Amino acid sequence: MIVSISLICFQAMNPVLASAIMPGLGELIQGEKTKAHTFFVVEGSIWLSYFGFNYFGHKIDQSARAYAVEHAGANQLRSDEEYYNAVEDYLSASAHNLEVERNASLLYPDDPVSQQEYIEEFGYFGDDVWEWDTLTSRTYYWNRRKDARENLRRAGFMPGFAVINRIISIIDVLVFSEQDRIRFDSRPGKIGVYFKF
Repeated sequence: MIVSISLICFQAMNPVLASAIMPGLGELIQGEKTKAHTFFVVEGSIWLSYFGFNYFGHKIDQSARAYAVEHAGANQLRSDEEYYNAVEDYLSASAHNLEVERNASLLYPDDPVSQQEYIEEFGYFGDDVWEWDTLTSRTYYWNRRKDARENLRRAGFMPGFAVINRIISIIDVLVFSEQDRIRFDSRPGKIGVYFKF
């Protein structure tokens, strides 16, 4: 009973709406199984890529952070991106703090109190101090972080591809279906384009 009701609801669905929800579903409703299969495969590939890139991006980033803890003495309790960006950009916390001090003196030239507040806010001290053991280690860390960012960047493209896949599926069910939705009407006195909704 439930199966037959589901089948009736499925067949009654508007193919355009169905394609917007799931590319290939509109084609399946119209009986175009080959096209539907193609859209399903593409949609599945898009989301598998999304989750794959996301997974590997975060996994590589976690591995890089662990490497920074081991080779630079970075604070493993820190989870903010800004901290690990600084570890990537500077050989040591001292080098980072030196630039923070310069910025403080430029921003607040005649205000030592504001300078000190700025340094305390943007500098890294105590447990947050790091220093790379070798330049090679820092370069390796930089490359791992770059790989992580690249994977996450690719993951960010996937929802856009999913939208494009839906648009193509909608166009397909509207224009290129096997039901001759669009054709030329060349009957006497009726020259034009015929479109069936």
